[in-house]
Amino acid sequence: MMIKNRIWTYVSIFLIVLVMCLGVESIRMDRQYPIKSAPPEAPFSMETAFQLLMYSFSTYCEPDQITNWNCPYCNYNSSVVPLSLVQLINHDPTQTFGYIGVTDDKESIVITFRGTNMESLENWITNLNFAKTEPYPAFPGALVHAGFNRAYQSVRPIVHQLLNSTFQACPTCNKLIMAGHSLGGALSVLAALDIYESSLTTMPLVLYTYGSPRIGDVAFAEYFESTIMQNYIRIVNDHDLVPHLPALAWNFYHLPQEVWFNNKSDVTQHVVCDESGEDPSCSDSIKIALNIPEHLEYLGINKNQC
Repeated sequence: MMIKNRIWTYVSIFLIVLVMCLGVESIRMDRQYPIKSAPPEAPFSMETAFQLLMYSFSTYCEPDQITNWNCPYCNYNSSVVPLSLVQLINHDPTQTFGYIGVTDDKESIVITFRGTNMESLENWITNLNFAKTEPYPAFPGALVHAGFNRAYQSVRPIVHQLLNSTFQACPTCNKLIMAGHSLGGALSVLAALDIYESSLTTMPLVLYTYGSPRIGDVAFAEYFESTIMQNYIRIVNDHDLVPHLPALAWNFYHLPQEVWFNNKSDVTQHVVCDESGEDPSCSDSIKIALNIPEHLEYLGINKNQC
């Protein structure tokens, strides 16, 4: 009898894991969400992808290089739109870092967050704390990665303050651009949601991330779909390991819309994936040879030039 019970226990565990891994789509439900969404934005653009990658990678440079807009990515080539009025977003205890600035044409406000700092134990703890989730503040029925959420909450007052002051400094600005690589991608998504939830602006949003991990559960993905999904592009580089974490089996689920770059010999070749968030024909199709080096290089450009 004990053996039979044990067998059924193992079978139950296996079925639960199987459902979490393969059947996540079947538990998606219709919910209503209290939020004002951002206006729709244009579809994927290679020009925008490059521009926002430079902003994302610039966060790994020295703070004075960023504020003076004099870093390797700031001046990578003539197509990079320079920024002015750059102010830092920083919280030392959590090592959460980013910046806000204004494009030289005084039309767009840019916010971007830094990814994992290899020398920062705090950021590694944030990234490795995969198993812990907590209710999403604006919609407690959804769960998000506790480390990512707490990292953003640590700078939330700074983001609000700097964004409001930038609105005043740039009355002609009419677009909000947000981006981030790795952990910075997750923080940019949480910041973008918060900005529109808080009704800080109604201007159009452009949001690109590079190598972002999964941020929350299926309910969070559904909440996201009802809000700013049409403004979001999630770029994945070939066999990059990080977008596969935290695992589907841990009840995490990606946000749409993925654009997968899947050709090492042509760094511009890409696939615009479906709007499910977990398109099995895109990066989800990769089960082996996932690696870190492809997390450190996007669009043929390495993040270690600072």
